Amino acid sequence: MSKKGMAGVGTGLALLIVLIGSWPSTEAESKPPVVLLPPQLAWVGMLRSAADVNPKPGRFKRILKKIVGLDDRQKAMLLPNGVAVDAQGRVLVADTKERVVHVFDAEHKKYKTLRAPDSDPFLSPIAIATDAEGKIYVTDSVRARLFVFRPDGKFTGTIGGITKDESIFKRCTGLTIDKERGRIYVVDTLAMNVVALGMDGKVIQRFGKPGDGVGEFSYPTHIAVDADGSVWVMDSLNFRVQHLDANGKFLSGFGHLGDAIGEFDKAKGIALDGQGHIYVAESRTDRVQVYDHDGRLLFFFGQTGAAEGQFFLPEGIATDGQNRIYVADGYNRRVQIFQLRPEAAPAGGQ
Repeated sequence: MSKKGMAGVGTGLALLIVLIGSWPSTEAESKPPVVLLPPQLAWVGMLRSAADVNPKPGRFKRILKKIVGLDDRQKAMLLPNGVAVDAQGRVLVADTKERVVHVFDAEHKKYKTLRAPDSDPFLSPIAIATDAEGKIYVTDSVRARLFVFRPDGKFTGTIGGITKDESIFKRCTGLTIDKERGRIYVVDTLAMNVVALGMDGKVIQRFGKPGDGVGEFSYPTHIAVDADGSVWVMDSLNFRVQHLDANGKFLSGFGHLGDAIGEFDKAKGIALDGQGHIYVAESRTDRVQVYDHDGRLLFFFGQTGAAEGQFFLPEGIATDGQNRIYVADGYNRRVQIFQLRPEAAPAGGQ
């Protein structure tokens, strides 16, 4: 083929990338329309595979890889569960089915995966968080322990597992870290309590027990820490959110069973933002509901489907310092990103 012909082919195969903020979206021809969102939000983009932060290789590179036998398949999510954003702006996703952590670095157009060593592997990574030093912590519900990685992704060890007396956790799921006060909070779904750890991994205290009274839990899932050190726990099968101080004392709560707007059925993820909003991922009804500190519903977004702004069993949820919301859209195999508009009404509380 002539150089002119090759140039024509290259031009015809050029990838159109639409940037919203710093996040690349998917290819235009594959994008369904964005569903109607509340005025407080804008849809920003989504993450599904390495292709969402790394431009696809050109035709020549793809041919060369086939010739030399390299795998050209893009790494893709299978079942995203926990999601977090670190101080570098990287989006970290715990993939329960793929048994890896996906690391998306849009600013530097880089992608990688974190894996536990073969001698001590992931079996069911659920939630993910970072500490003040940038270290990455991942809960594994089957292994009943936390896996810890340096910011560069090097595995450093685990917290939990079997001690000389008993396992620290029965089935650890939700995770949050109070970076200011140096505490790790882990939801133990099977034990129906919350375990508070020091940054050295030693248990400081446990709070909660099975039941439906204040400070009691029925299969809690995720947890978030507030600016004052208090925590918000998704008490899933009590169909409510509980607000507790750092020592587990009940402060407030809201929610009840139902599938109407403002009610809970299979609520999973919970997150806070700097404006005092509380975000709850409602898996059964495929939406995110947003509350103030007094438990008043402010707005909601999402519905069942695969279009932008729709969900299919959303799980974890996170926010960043730019008022962006990241939703692990489990069975759609992606993380969707939304922007809270500056003019959004402030919530109550801190």
